[in-house]
Amino acid sequence: MQLVPVRFLLPLLLTGCLALTATGLMAQPTDTLTTEQLLQRKGASYTALIRPSRYLALDVNHALGGFRRHRFFQGTEIHFKARGEKYREQLYDVSDSTFSILVANEVMNRDEPVTFRLDEVQRIYIHRRIPFVTAAGTMLPIAGVVYFAAGVINSGQIDPTLLPVTGILAMSGGIFQQLSNPRYRINKNHRLRVLRTY
Repeated sequence: MQLVPVRFLLPLLLTGCLALTATGLMAQPTDTLTTEQLLQRKGASYTALIRPSRYLALDVNHALGGFRRHRFFQGTEIHFKARGEKYREQLYDVSDSTFSILVANEVMNRDEPVTFRLDEVQRIYIHRRIPFVTAAGTMLPIAGVVYFAAGVINSGQIDPTLLPVTGILAMSGGIFQQLSNPRYRINKNHRLRVLRTY
């Protein structure tokens, strides 16, 4: 058994130590985060757990699907229609009967809060990422158009058997899109309220 000279091992050891230091792999982290900092990293809904605060709640009562509550905390994006215009901004503040969003003022070159009463909101738009359903809502209509175009290009004429398949693909894409992005008109079945966390 032959021993390897030390002069070859020293550069290898130094290179390994430098690589570990460069990638940030150390024996212990430099600082430990507090519970509040960890919750703030997770998002606005987790930040509300730190201290009591108000949030918007959309209570949806479906005739077939039962009850569902959508929560909008300070800092989360809300998409709604009020005063005849659509807004898609971050929720800035929530009080007892109003909420505020920040809207860019191009003249003053800064964001200014705009306050809305709860009864001014006409519709709320929800954007959900449902695996496969959200992607199918986009891909199925495209697949229907490609299928129809391929059939027309290959045969040189419009084949009547292409239309049902194309229509079913486009319709199912529309249904999946509606499932992923529902919109709720504010009425007695869909109520917008202000609630508090404790």
